[in-house]
Amino acid sequence: MLPICYFPRRYLMILQFQVLLILLLFPAKECTMPEASQEGLLHSFKSYSDIAMFHYTVPKEVLRATWQFAAFMDGQNCPERKVHIYLQWGSYPVISVNNDTFPNDMYPKRNHTIIVSAITTFEPKTTAIVPIYGPEAGDWFVGAYLSHWDEKVQQQGLGHKCHYSIGSVAIWTQTSTIENIPIGYQQTLKTKEATSYYKIYIPSGTWNFHIDIWGCNFTVHKFHSIHELCIKNMALRGRSLPVFNHSEPNEIGNLTILDSYTFTESSPYEDSYYYLMIISDSIIEVNVKVVISECPIRITEKSFVRQYLDAPSFSKALAQLHMKDITKHHLHHNENKNNESSYNEIDLIKNQFRILEENFDEPCVPRYQLARIKHSQTFSGVYLLQSREWLTSWVILNDVHPIITQFNVLPLVDIGGTLDISAHLEMDKVATKQLVKVTLCVRRGRIPNRIKNNIICENSKMSMILSSFDKHDKSLLIPYPQPDTWYVTLDATCYFNGKPVNCEMEEILVSLDIRTRQCVFAGNYPCGRHGICQEIHRDILYYTTCKCFEGYKGWGCTDATSANPESSLLITTMMLTLSNGFFIPAIYLAIKRGLYTEGLVYLATMLFSSLYHACDQHVMTYCVAKYEVLQYSDFFSSILAFWVTLVAMAEIPIRFVSLCHMFGVFIIAFGVESNKTSLTSILVPLGMGIMIPMGTYAYRCFYFKKWKKPDRISKLLAGLTLAVVGLLLFSLVETEANYQYVHSAWHMIIAISLIFLLPPSRLEHIGSSGSNSSNDDSELLDYKDPPGSPIFTVTSGEENLVIGSN
Repeated sequence: MLPICYFPRRYLMILQFQVLLILLLFPAKECTMPEASQEGLLHSFKSYSDIAMFHYTVPKEVLRATWQFAAFMDGQNCPERKVHIYLQWGSYPVISVNNDTFPNDMYPKRNHTIIVSAITTFEPKTTAIVPIYGPEAGDWFVGAYLSHWDEKVQQQGLGHKCHYSIGSVAIWTQTSTIENIPIGYQQTLKTKEATSYYKIYIPSGTWNFHIDIWGCNFTVHKFHSIHELCIKNMALRGRSLPVFNHSEPNEIGNLTILDSYTFTESSPYEDSYYYLMIISDSIIEVNVKVVISECPIRITEKSFVRQYLDAPSFSKALAQLHMKDITKHHLHHNENKNNESSYNEIDLIKNQFRILEENFDEPCVPRYQLARIKHSQTFSGVYLLQSREWLTSWVILNDVHPIITQFNVLPLVDIGGTLDISAHLEMDKVATKQLVKVTLCVRRGRIPNRIKNNIICENSKMSMILSSFDKHDKSLLIPYPQPDTWYVTLDATCYFNGKPVNCEMEEILVSLDIRTRQCVFAGNYPCGRHGICQEIHRDILYYTTCKCFEGYKGWGCTDATSANPESSLLITTMMLTLSNGFFIPAIYLAIKRGLYTEGLVYLATMLFSSLYHACDQHVMTYCVAKYEVLQYSDFFSSILAFWVTLVAMAEIPIRFVSLCHMFGVFIIAFGVESNKTSLTSILVPLGMGIMIPMGTYAYRCFYFKKWKKPDRISKLLAGLTLAVVGLLLFSLVETEANYQYVHSAWHMIIAISLIFLLPPSRLEHIGSSGSNSSNDDSELLDYKDPPGSPIFTVTSGEENLVIGSN
């Protein structure tokens, strides 16, 4: 794999120059350069791990941010590829390729995800420019990938393998110092330019606020008509600067000297700045006053833990209490209100826990901050209701008012997994005959909208409805959640005969389980049964993703539209493992001919290749050792099988055979350990091994001063032809789609070629050399050149000397 710096630096300089040219054409008040340009290699999309991910930090009060992207390839003859680029604020973009499905209960949509495309080129001909006006401050992420194609499985170094890369440059323009508007005080603003910005800090716990604007007056010219426009346009926006769009109609309307206007935010961003934009053709003065309504965040009462900390154990008893006639209970309570003994334990708890409306303003709804409990595992945490002494996930509701809970998702720390919001309604069917419904609404950044103290969930996909009759459990999954304050509102309503009524049950118990986790699902299979959860760590970026197999796809490997049937998976797995059985004839022939070392190497090659491919499968995986160990053993024994075959073909004196074998072992072990998939680790040993039989044959021809066509030339050509065909299949034909079939054929062809390349036994050579040959064992061990050869035969004069060589 090429390093990141592979991307041409001169192309980045061109990108930066073009972005600077844009800024010169569209000047702003202040310009801030990014810390560094982003660059990286592009890959075809097979899983989220193939995406090139960039990270930028946009400062506050930026009027415009401009990104520019250019994609390149490293060769003129490389095919052009389409690049898909996703730009997203806050968290990693959620990418779905070819309409891949998402798991049930998952909401993958994002606000304002920008998607552009580009075409790879050898020279910087075209670029993609993305201007964003009024971007939100903070982390911005860019994800890019190539459209998928059936990529060839190519050994490193065999021909030119095309590499694709992408570079991005971002430059943003900031406004000058923005004047702050205090809360609760009338202030007179004086504009300095045609477009003026002001900011208002909205603290945490703000329920709503409004901004009154009135008394606009000109300061330059004293005589103006009362109907003359004083303010041409105004806009209010939270967390980012509003931008005036001349093509869109004015929603606020024009303000004259006598006019006034009020901005109202019923669900504001809290602990954030709001920015007010005023546009005028002249220098003006205007009165502004900001009024807020607070709704403080509560801490759950201490007495709650005594009865409700272990909720499932007491739910039946609680239900039995509610089975009593509620009317009689209240009458009995009124008759004995001065008698403390008449209060049972459940009454005390209800009186202490019940949230009284009179403690708040009319529209204020009680809300609670959830505590974030971080676990040791990455992206593993839980959010619980907190008190001063305890934590719990149980919430008690009634039909008087909803309850709001809120929790914080931290940037970079919590965004790389999945946010799981689950709810369980603890309800006994005999507790009441009424239908109890609990509606939950989830919203990021702001409290859900309200109408007359009723929560309105604008996005139905972000809501959950629990029912006492059927649906007691619901969950919502949010991949790569954006960092912010998230709000979950709970609202209970009772029905009888299809009409809303007052609830008989004074307290409705709901378990709110909010947590972050790796990948998608809980338990030992975060990607289901057809995928594995990968952890990706790139500099400061850390996230998890599912890598699917067996033809499954989708975010959680739940899309079975292209899944391979189990019979097909079984066949391909058996092909890869059992095709190594074609080494058995070569093993048998080597042992029969006394070539025990060669037979042992062939046996090891067959076993290691079978075990490696059995471990390399995602279905019916069987690993007798670590995957890396089996992979190394397979590569090493395969190349060693070629080496010992070439040494046997040379038929060198026995005292040099072990030397050649050990020399090959060292060379092959070093090459495979350096890079298993490199072509060098294969070609260097093969090239050196071929020199052994060829050098031996050349030496013998030179020694006897005569050359003759090698004997057994047909077997030699057949074996070499099969070996060449196998190598061509392995290096040129094999792709990711046909890997199982082509690689199985490679096993069979190479194994069969060994049958033709193996020489006869040396004992047969000596026996066929004539009456002058000695049958003594010591002569065989001390032998230098046999009188006969199975492959090459050289004759000298009338003595008919048979010389073995290759």
